[in-house]
Amino acid sequence: MKGCLACQSQNSKELWLYSKHTVTQCLECGFVWAPNAKGSKELYESAYNDQQEGFTWNNFLKTHESIKRGKPVNLHWYENDFLQNITPFGDKRLLEIGCSTGRFLNVCQKAGWDIHGLDISEKAVQLTSELFPDAEIRCGTMENKYWGDNYFNVLASWEVIEHVDNPFDFICLANQLLSKNGILLLSTPDWGSWAIQRHPMKNYWPPYHIWFFNKKSITAILQRAGFRVIRIKRNLIPWSETCWPKWKRLIMLPFLIWKGIILRQGGGRLVVYAQKK
Repeated sequence: MKGCLACQSQNSKELWLYSKHTVTQCLECGFVWAPNAKGSKELYESAYNDQQEGFTWNNFLKTHESIKRGKPVNLHWYENDFLQNITPFGDKRLLEIGCSTGRFLNVCQKAGWDIHGLDISEKAVQLTSELFPDAEIRCGTMENKYWGDNYFNVLASWEVIEHVDNPFDFICLANQLLSKNGILLLSTPDWGSWAIQRHPMKNYWPPYHIWFFNKKSITAILQRAGFRVIRIKRNLIPWSETCWPKWKRLIMLPFLIWKGIILRQGGGRLVVYAQKK
């Protein structure tokens, strides 16, 4: 790749990461990428079957069973933030890219959205389709062109953009799918956070995660693809992102507050609301 995909600068340097990977960093916007890494469906499936804490299919299956039985499930803070701030509008069509086993789509349907789902995992699509037999849940990527241009009012993509082959192309495809003034929601690990730069789990590093955004670089790539950034939110402290046991996190809480709030490094998650121009 020649130059930065986010801001198109040609000024970059090599970085040697905590994970012992070599990556490239843009000197203008801080965007970081692994130039020789490439994701795949097989990698995605293996990551979800890996028996590391927080990344097992068992967790997703438990959530799926809870939804199936009508039990309440816990949402991530950024999913709750969406439900509190965005009410259904237009044709109320919402697409979740990377819908997994249907947790977010479940609450969106209850909130009044006409839900659609897309995931690269056949297993995930099968499970989500069981929950929503009348909804359109597809297996594949946006390149498959399952829907026409200007079709959706909202696209949500939680923890996906860091995996795709080309994040600029990904955002451009999202722009095509969205109606006028449609909203794109993204979440991704925050490279401005100490906890993410030193994340202990192999699933956070190439070839699982290929692209690493900070606030400046995610803004630059969205603007370049025809979006206006409405707001960017960060969780305040790196609580779960450290992957420490709870007792250690409680002991280290003053340190986490110092890192996250005092030094303004955030908690490790960027959540972006962008509107199609």
